[in-house]
Amino acid sequence: MSTSDETGLISKAKDSFLQLLSEKSGDFTDLTITCDKSEWRVHRIVACSHSEYFRRLENFQEGQTKKIDMEGQTPAVIAKLVDYLYKCDYDDCVYHGDSGQVEHQTESEEHGDVNTSQDEAASRDSTPGKLALHARMYVVGDMYCIDQLKLLAKAKFSAALVKDWDKEDLSDVIRFIYDNTRTDDREIRESLVPTLVRHKETLRADDIFMNVVETHGEFAKDLINAWTDPTPEDSPKEFLQCTLCTCLYPIDYNEYCNCDGSSYYGRDSPFTTVRMGM
Repeated sequence: MSTSDETGLISKAKDSFLQLLSEKSGDFTDLTITCDKSEWRVHRIVACSHSEYFRRLENFQEGQTKKIDMEGQTPAVIAKLVDYLYKCDYDDCVYHGDSGQVEHQTESEEHGDVNTSQDEAASRDSTPGKLALHARMYVVGDMYCIDQLKLLAKAKFSAALVKDWDKEDLSDVIRFIYDNTRTDDREIRESLVPTLVRHKETLRADDIFMNVVETHGEFAKDLINAWTDPTPEDSPKEFLQCTLCTCLYPIDYNEYCNCDGSSYYGRDSPFTTVRMGM
């Protein structure tokens, strides 16, 4: 059997599996995730494959009721978490405040019985931009012990810092990160360093940014270290980029991109290495 035939069989098997999981009847789902007024019916075997948190549910009330209320999160972010559970990825869709408009649709409705539409969820969840989205996904990954989601969110966050940097968004995101990550969880905090160094003069002149420095002591300490460290932090970073849809992934990513083209061509075809951060 040729490599192309093997790739085609793998792709068909993957599509058949996802189709089985996406049955709208809910006959094969055995776990319900709720957030606000939204509800997702998913498969425990899929969730447990990602996280010790889900595997240990049997020891708690949630394991008996087969229902998890992700209180304190937002429906739009949990929708992307469900996407990740099934596809090991989530898209960069950004919600625009109360209008409910989105750049493009997520696919979590394919993976279970979703009672609330993405647009309705979006209307209750104002996300400033891609930086905030990836920061939130990192925090969700940490909260539910999904280490690979944290790595993916960190890589997407680092790429967004290069491509979509905005000083107003950055200040809000820094507040969120330092308010919602542990002191010993350095991964996403350290991802900020190249941008802080690269835009040092612009940030020093920004009152909103300096207010964050004044109100967040841990960030102020990290900022001083970044601005006084003689080691050059603004070096290029390598990412894998899908040549068909331009999505960015960690350099050690070993799955498919979720665009239609990469599902067709297989793992070897759609990725190229790019260097960003100069």
